[in-house]
Amino acid sequence: MYGISFYQNMLTIAILIASYIVISIVGCRKKEDFITVTALFIWHTLFSVTYYLYSLANVADATLYYARSVIGERTGFYPGTPFVNYFSSILSQGADASYLNTTLLYNLVGTIGLVLLYLSLKKYFKAFSWYWIFILFIPSMSFWSAGLGKDSVSFFATCLFLYAITTSKRASLLNIAIAFFFMFMVRPHIAALMIVSYVVYFIIKSKVHFIFKMFILPIIGFGLFISVGFVQQYIGLDEASLNGVSGYIDGRQGLNSRGGSSLDIASMSYPMQMFTYIFRPLPFEASSAVALVTSLENTMILFLFIYILVKSKFNFRPFIQGKNLWLFTYVFITCSILAMTTANLGIATRQKWMFMPVLLYLLIYIYHDYKSNNSKVCK
Repeated sequence: MYGISFYQNMLTIAILIASYIVISIVGCRKKEDFITVTALFIWHTLFSVTYYLYSLANVADATLYYARSVIGERTGFYPGTPFVNYFSSILSQGADASYLNTTLLYNLVGTIGLVLLYLSLKKYFKAFSWYWIFILFIPSMSFWSAGLGKDSVSFFATCLFLYAITTSKRASLLNIAIAFFFMFMVRPHIAALMIVSYVVYFIIKSKVHFIFKMFILPIIGFGLFISVGFVQQYIGLDEASLNGVSGYIDGRQGLNSRGGSSLDIASMSYPMQMFTYIFRPLPFEASSAVALVTSLENTMILFLFIYILVKSKFNFRPFIQGKNLWLFTYVFITCSILAMTTANLGIATRQKWMFMPVLLYLLIYIYHDYKSNNSKVCK
């Protein structure tokens, strides 16, 4: 099943060439983008191969997804694992692709997400020192978005969601719909949070007439009501009540609570749960080489977070300016729910990239806002 042949080698080359062409079309808007986009493609592809080798030597869902797609376990175009099986079978069955080549398909999806993140941040990088670009080269961001599975698709959906909101393109509504679709197909509950965050933004910030808001809100509410049943079933919430939610959170806090990367988050305060989910493990908590690399990344992100907030004198106003309110609401709600329902730092390390690109954008936006205001004062 994982064997290498001349055909598979040629298919690997074809996929890499096709992927680079697609990435170039998406990311190279100007000549100055060529070097950065090429570097991101090479960087992300190296992590895809690394993930491929890692999954062969360790227990991973990716190999199971591929095996199911090969034997024809196409359970339909349905959200969650069935979608990953179906999507993987496009190559594994349609082109008789190997596990590596199917992984490279997901690498393309994740790389597009990384390039979209670059396009969202590019205008701010121009005002900063050259080394700020290395934020795009955070190892775990590329590692978890480069493998066969849900994480590459959810990362792409998150970055497309960010790109659609932060750029004034005619196709922004279409991009948001596409982002929602792909997030819904792998993680319906996170897609629901995209809608919830929009409802909050729409009510507070949307510049439309009050009468129109009163007309459209019932339609949004009806859509949310219809989707509640499906999301409840998907995440395992038995009843739509406060007791049901409380029971679900308590149950999730008990899952994956064994092993070197587990934590008793049920006993933590809410702020500590949030801090743990985003910034831990720290270097002194690392128990392996992989955990050490992750902890160094977390330290860098924590330093960036503190540095920007101190520099901006803890001015949180940019977080809620314009469409940033939509993004901030999405980050806040998503992080809160994940932090309260995840007991394992290993899971948190990969799943937090469903909102971290948006948080990084907001931090960089705040720093750019600070520098812009500071330069005006100096003049």
